[in-house]
Amino acid sequence: MEPTPSTSAPVRERVVAMILSGTALILLIFIGQVLVTLEREVAGLREELATKQDLANLAVHLGSPDPAMAQLEGTCTDCHTKEAFEQTHGVSQDVRELVQRMSELSGAHITQQEIPRVEAALTFMKCAHCHTQDRLKELAILSPKDRWDIIVKMMKEPGTTITQEDAQRIRDFYGEFWGWHTR
Repeated sequence: MEPTPSTSAPVRERVVAMILSGTALILLIFIGQVLVTLEREVAGLREELATKQDLANLAVHLGSPDPAMAQLEGTCTDCHTKEAFEQTHGVSQDVRELVQRMSELSGAHITQQEIPRVEAALTFMKCAHCHTQDRLKELAILSPKDRWDIIVKMMKEPGTTITQEDAQRIRDFYGEFWGWHTR
């Protein structure tokens, strides 16, 4: 006796459902294996990734030993030594006024285009009165927002000579010198 069309349809549907269920189960097992493998690989990466301290240690040894002096090279260093900058320049005086006055002196090598960078470098040197270059370079591992927050915090410290304009100048100089987006 041949199955009637009405009884063969449920059998086909069951067979198709079983095939689809089997395929779904195989795919689920495959995806599970992929996820387990991925989790193991990610766990293994933790041993390879650098920590913040590793990056800070690296930043200390990258680039110019003193970004401010690198900028002042050739514009101010013909007449002034690093020690002169560290002792007096830009710490208690208005940097903009100081640079403008220096640029007007006979024999000065500061062009009008260089004035903003010289101002920024001298302002940045204000940080070096309290912090080592190594400490300043550690800012390299921070996000621009975190870097800005630290600059503002330092600006608010008692006895500081850093103004809001100085803080912006420091942020921009630091980012420009190291090639970071500054805003």
